[in-house]
Amino acid sequence: MHEEKTSLGPWLYWSLMTIVPLSYGLINLPYYATEVMGANGYLAVPIALVLAFPSLVAIYQVMKRFPNLNLLQAGMKITGPFCGSLCGLGYLIVLLLTLILFTRERVNLVKDYLLPNTPLLVLVTTYLLSAAYLASRGLETIARLASFVILPIVLVLLLLAVGVLPEINVNRLRPVFHPDLKLYLPGGFSVLYSFSPVAIFALITPYLREIQRKIPRYTAGALLLLVFFYMLFTVGVIGTFGCEYGRRHAFPSLEMVRAMEYPYLLLEQAGLFMIIVWNTLALVGSGFIYYAVALGFSQVLGLCDYKRLVWFLLPVKFLLVMYPENSGETKELIEYAKNYGWIPLFGLPLFYYLCALVLRKREDKR
Repeated sequence: MHEEKTSLGPWLYWSLMTIVPLSYGLINLPYYATEVMGANGYLAVPIALVLAFPSLVAIYQVMKRFPNLNLLQAGMKITGPFCGSLCGLGYLIVLLLTLILFTRERVNLVKDYLLPNTPLLVLVTTYLLSAAYLASRGLETIARLASFVILPIVLVLLLLAVGVLPEINVNRLRPVFHPDLKLYLPGGFSVLYSFSPVAIFALITPYLREIQRKIPRYTAGALLLLVFFYMLFTVGVIGTFGCEYGRRHAFPSLEMVRAMEYPYLLLEQAGLFMIIVWNTLALVGSGFIYYAVALGFSQVLGLCDYKRLVWFLLPVKFLLVMYPENSGETKELIEYAKNYGWIPLFGLPLFYYLCALVLRKREDKR
């Protein structure tokens, strides 16, 4: 079975750690954050990070115990081949379904806002082939692409967010703290999905051995940037539209950018810039998750290398991406993924780490 002989440096790791979650959570996070917490939706973001923290610690601890194995391989060592394979397959199936919904949502956005006359079949085929090609090129290629686009994308996102500031009405952001403390925990869970791509890095830990000691601080830097952009765009949506009206839009962050005005320049183009930036994010994020899914299946099943599995999975992905009949049905399915998809992604690392502690399992011990 083919395994990549590569390793990621600090910059490549940080770029991927930033790009992949941004591609997954940025554009629709305000919709879900305001659903539970209203005008205080931006506070759901740091709460979600706190909720995700134990699982991220567990991933790092499993990596230290099994430096040459990723999470799924370590799981088979900890719980045995049968139980480990069963848990791994469940984990990968959830990840694959999440990727499929992620892909369909991105295609729906392109069709609704950019290419309304282009058949859905053409858009889905183009997107899947692009993501499959990127995934088949391997981890290093995806990471280098992420490192190439990260700085321009962060700069453009920052400029777009700053451009919205004149449109913000501070009164829409009040009260600063919601008097009902019971809403804070559900609010954090409502946007926990936006950090779940960070947990997928548990599948590439063998390629991070050379920077193992640096991982905590580079991960912390990436998470702080994610929290900054998530909160910034959520504040922008609430301040521009209000928490109730903002939820009338399928993609509130995009509508927020389209609402701003630049005299004599980019009057009607800011929304287009946002779509281009976001689809660049989405392609890199999809390529990485697609790679992780193929790699995981190749290791759990042991049938063939991940490059072949990328192309074997392509027709399966195509059929499932085309399954939702419209944007409304896609939104309903994404609601299920948002509410429950993070459970195996965050839960499995905790389960394996606790089992490793109880059973005293390490890579050099039976």
